[in-house]
Amino acid sequence: MLRLKRHRAKRDVLGFRLPMLTHEEPELDITDITVIDPDNTFYMRMGSDAMRGHNILENNVLVVDRSLMPVPGCIVVFFHEGNFYTREYAPESDRLVLRADTPGDSIVIEKDEHWVCWGVVTLSLNPLIQPQQRTGRYTRVCAC
Repeated sequence: MLRLKRHRAKRDVLGFRLPMLTHEEPELDITDITVIDPDNTFYMRMGSDAMRGHNILENNVLVVDRSLMPVPGCIVVFFHEGNFYTREYAPESDRLVLRADTPGDSIVIEKDEHWVCWGVVTLSLNPLIQPQQRTGRYTRVCAC
């Protein structure tokens, strides 16, 4: 994902610098803040409330970095038995526990089972717009 930034031309009026140009703020680009590695960053939607204790709710947008290696305590997106899951990475000596809020939603993977860590969740985008504000062009804010 390559984005080119357009820079505004600085203008002088009659040889004098405009007062508004004496103090310039850098442009704010949300991808500069949320994306570390653009080639390995993806966005996913959370499909359940299994991670509510980590403030990741159903339909939240997750920013996932595939270049990061999981460490204990991080939130990972993984592929197991034909499905994607988002859980807390908690390796143990003889097995891997992928924790959710409830023990019933947690997944235990033994050493001989196959699973793939698809990426590490770096951010969760939580929409704050109220339902009565979701009208017109705001109906799909955060696509929730």
